[in-house]
Amino acid sequence: MQALPEPLDTSALTRPLPRHEVREQWRAFVGEHPDARDRIGRARRLTTTLGALGGLFGIFFFGLVGLLAYAQGGRNAGGIAFGMGTLVVVMILLAVILVRMTIRVWSRRTLRRTHLRLATFAEANGFDYRVGPIALQRDMPWRSRGSVNLHRVIRSREPRGIEIANYEVIGNRKNLAAPFGGYCALRMPVALPHILLRAQDGRRRGMSGAGAPTDTQRLSLEGGFDRHFQLYCPIGYEADALYLFTPDVMARLLDHVRGFDVEIVDDWLLLVTTDDLVTTRPQDWRDIADAVDALDDRVERWARWQETRADRRSATADESASTAAAGRVSTRGRRLRVRMSIDDILMWSALGLFVVGTIIGLR
Repeated sequence: MQALPEPLDTSALTRPLPRHEVREQWRAFVGEHPDARDRIGRARRLTTTLGALGGLFGIFFFGLVGLLAYAQGGRNAGGIAFGMGTLVVVMILLAVILVRMTIRVWSRRTLRRTHLRLATFAEANGFDYRVGPIALQRDMPWRSRGSVNLHRVIRSREPRGIEIANYEVIGNRKNLAAPFGGYCALRMPVALPHILLRAQDGRRRGMSGAGAPTDTQRLSLEGGFDRHFQLYCPIGYEADALYLFTPDVMARLLDHVRGFDVEIVDDWLLLVTTDDLVTTRPQDWRDIADAVDALDDRVERWARWQETRADRRSATADESASTAAAGRVSTRGRRLRVRMSIDDILMWSALGLFVVGTIIGLR
């Protein structure tokens, strides 16, 4: 597994850039990266802002109509008021999602200086910089989680190197990652069961829109590490997870990987956070380098893992569970089962309330 260069050159992230220098460099940068004009981003910021304002206006409008209907009285006043009240609740639920999305979309607006500094930083450390939005790599397991767009992508030039990016997931009901965030993805020499180590000291995910694995897949950690991490693995792989995440590994992760979720999917290792990861803050990059370095020397041990289940997808008739080859994972170990996210609960609740309110209002 490839680690980040040591020492990591972060001088470009804080180097002063006068206005005239920004103007001169920007013309050449846009010629090489046309997406830097951010036409798609401007359109999204406009539509999400209008949607959020529409949701807030809907709360006021339907609430006012319900109050007026109830105040005027009449045979259907109660039903109309109830129907309008349910619509107000629907608009509140939708406004919560839309306002949060609007805030995050605007916070991701990238200044010219930021693009130029990140491009120079990438070049100084032997990486390529992509403005985005771009799609995931074809063989990355996250492709099954919906439409994933990457922004500010720092990618090594080797085929199986490291990739660091800010991501956005759209249109998936059961997704372990929050809709907005950042990740550092690394390739491993073997495929392993789907394992998630969720940090307890990161940003709260209660309203992030991220799903969570079902509780039956949670595994208790030794040495009091449950206070800092939650470990999930598919049922039947508890011994494998404890083999991979031994107390010495957990102690190293506690010292160097705090605030990141660690997810293993097939032959990918991902460090995931709900914050943007590709920034111009040198401390963020030092945290990433420490986390990658902490995991780098553990991959050799993990490469010795072998599948012990007889139902793995690639097993042939003459292969037994005891002779299963390393790097091949049973179908039961490929993906964790995930509960519905908060956003999905809000959306379905809003739909249910809308139907109930409409029916009662019509009656």
